[in-house]
Amino acid sequence: MEWNSCMSLLQGYLENNPLIVLGSGASMQYNLPSMAELAEEIKKSSIVKSDPNYRVFHDIVDKFGLERSIDAANLLPKTLQEIRRVVWETVNVKDLLYFEQHPIDPPKALVKLINKVLEPTPNKAAIVTTNYDRLAEYAADDIGATTVTGFEGALIKKLELPLDSLKRKRIRARERVVDIWKVHGSLDWFMAPDGRIASFPLAQTIPDNFQPLIVPPGGDKYSSTHNEPYRSIITEADRAFMQANAYLCVGYGFNDEHVQPKLLAQISKGKPIVVLARTMTPACKEYIIGAGISKYLIFESYNSTHTKVYGNGWEEIYEGKYWLLDNFMNIW
Repeated sequence: MEWNSCMSLLQGYLENNPLIVLGSGASMQYNLPSMAELAEEIKKSSIVKSDPNYRVFHDIVDKFGLERSIDAANLLPKTLQEIRRVVWETVNVKDLLYFEQHPIDPPKALVKLINKVLEPTPNKAAIVTTNYDRLAEYAADDIGATTVTGFEGALIKKLELPLDSLKRKRIRARERVVDIWKVHGSLDWFMAPDGRIASFPLAQTIPDNFQPLIVPPGGDKYSSTHNEPYRSIITEADRAFMQANAYLCVGYGFNDEHVQPKLLAQISKGKPIVVLARTMTPACKEYIIGAGISKYLIFESYNSTHTKVYGNGWEEIYEGKYWLLDNFMNIW
């Protein structure tokens, strides 16, 4: 397909306020840790090493990946809790380092992306992410948008999901609104010993006797999310998927049951989807190309200077690294 024709398809697919899906690939370019880096930190923990099945975990993690290895090793509950702590601390250190180095200069590509989606009426953007980090919040703050995460307050935030009356109040106060639904939790979310849920922005450490509310890697994440705040956040994310007219996925591998069901159901009905990925995952290929989705574009790295684009019934190689969000924003 000629480049101009590809661009016409792209513009048409994303013209109607697309919902943004951010996966781990969207954060790694800002030095947030990969699954492999998290695995290395987990292996260093003395508590993890003391688990009777540590050797099983250690021997298979590099081959099968972090999530599959945690499940296969059948680790003790206290080990899984330690993994949650290690993951929180590892991601939080990198997130705060980014913030300290760029306190008034958040990720430019995310700023451009949110601005682009906010441009048309109704000045509203929706983001669904499996990431714990705060990059999306940093970007939304940079453009002065009101961020809705399900928590209300300035510094000590309480869980208060956006009812219609609250949304109307926000819109009257400030036109631009960005919903950010973090289905696996956030670095800012914690649970007190008595079960109360709160959000403490930019915490350096886990507050004493509090539990970080992030869903760690492994199959346990699907049982954990039956509890609050995940249950309500996932409900809001599902609603956003159903209301959206199109979808833009950045660094998302299509390997999560909290994101995919509503997304896949909607694109199967003909809503367009655009995917940016360094390497297209087998799941992405199965759920989009293999499933016969009618309206899609997948931008994948081909080599150091070219991008391979897949469409319905065709694929083409173009000069330029357009699978990177920074470069993609120059053509959208």
